[in-house]
Amino acid sequence: MTSQVKTRAGTLKSAMTRAAFVRGFREARKGLPMDYGAFTGDGETNARWQYERGRQFGFVYQGELKQGPRVRWQAVQAMEGAVLCQWIR
Repeated sequence: MTSQVKTRAGTLKSAMTRAAFVRGFREARKGLPMDYGAFTGDGETNARWQYERGRQFGFVYQGELKQGPRVRWQAVQAMEGAVLCQWIR
């Protein structure tokens, strides 16, 4: 059983910069199946959630996620809309 992790307030943009989110987004866009073994170690619960959210976002957003190292503002706006519509939780 997975234990509850400590939560803290943050922005969608900061969550979208995480390596696990980006990996999930890219894998979903490439049509790759979910890697159920990703981020299964102790202390990686947050990364698992970010990976899954990135995959969900990859299915609802067709634009580019980043421009260089920065998350595009269009992607952040699309993520905000997806969360508000409860497509991503």
